Amino acid sequence: MMLPPRWWEWVRGSVFCGLWLGSILSGWLLLCCPLLPLMVLRPRTYRLAIDVVFAMWELYPAALIRLVLQTKVVVTGDPVDGAERSLLVMNHRTRLDWNFLWAGMQRAVRAGPQATRLKFVLKAPIAHVPGPGWVMQMACHLYIHRSWERDQRLLAQSLRFFRDMGHTCQILLFPEGTDLTPKSACRSDRWADSHGLPHYEYVLHPKTTGFVFLANTMREYKHLDAIYDVSVGYPKTLVQSEVDLFRGHIPEEIHFHFKRYNVADIPETENDLKAWLEQRWREKEQQLQQFYKDGYFKDSKLQNRKDKAEPTETALCLAFCFWTCLICTALWLILVSTFAQVYALLHAFVFVGLSLFGSGAHIVEIQLHQARQKVLKAN
Repeated sequence: MMLPPRWWEWVRGSVFCGLWLGSILSGWLLLCCPLLPLMVLRPRTYRLAIDVVFAMWELYPAALIRLVLQTKVVVTGDPVDGAERSLLVMNHRTRLDWNFLWAGMQRAVRAGPQATRLKFVLKAPIAHVPGPGWVMQMACHLYIHRSWERDQRLLAQSLRFFRDMGHTCQILLFPEGTDLTPKSACRSDRWADSHGLPHYEYVLHPKTTGFVFLANTMREYKHLDAIYDVSVGYPKTLVQSEVDLFRGHIPEEIHFHFKRYNVADIPETENDLKAWLEQRWREKEQQLQQFYKDGYFKDSKLQNRKDKAEPTETALCLAFCFWTCLICTALWLILVSTFAQVYALLHAFVFVGLSLFGSGAHIVEIQLHQARQKVLKAN
């Protein structure tokens, strides 16, 4: 149960939301849009440059969580190898899990934040949200439309693109499909009743079709080294949505637990993969029951990881200063420069047009790649 926030908590939540959104809009305008010509002229350079910009930005949410929200992020379990090609599966407790995950990844990744190339599997409408959706298009995240025939084709298209580009990345999937709410829990319980399965309290029953396809296709394309089972828990204040955070309901602690499975230990047949994922979720339910009883994840393999130091204050402060200055620069340019206003409006029209008449910048990038591949084969 959330208590009414004090006024300074409301300020902290509002500042976090404003700076987070401002960093995305300013990064899109000043750093990402100037790179668009490279999509045609130097596609590999474009992909590398966008990934560098996105990796730089990933530190900013971590900095805001630490410095503005003053939330403690606790990570336990296996370290994540940022140089691996991996699939991450995670329970979806709140709408903000994916945003808080950046702070968890900074602490979990063995090779440092610059090594991560995390791609989310997201609902397609998110791709068209002005600002965040446009940047995530350019970062080449994966999107699903709730039509499996179409989703299967688009996911395979994206994975082939990553393979052809030699693009090492980590792909995050929420197998539950949505965050845990009373309404989604009721749907999950009805589905469990129809299949003779138990009700879950802390997770939803996972959807296995997308997971099986991703795991098998990534393995077929030699793009899978490991699968990470990620659990997230909020032992104190639970923030369900962005509105809650804006109103000043701030989580005091966020806990992440990572467990790595080598690809050699993952089954290959469709039925065995479904059973493997369902078993992970049964274990996750038990794990979260214990978590909400004790207030932390028990980790027999690496107990002291929960005491691991967070990213250095220097790195967080540098990220905070850089992106906050970028926000101020973008705002000043929009206010005083006619060129900046026209530039921003023109690019906004381009991305709105891509949303209305296409599927986004990421699909354009993939289609250009496919066209080049055809020309090379023809020659």
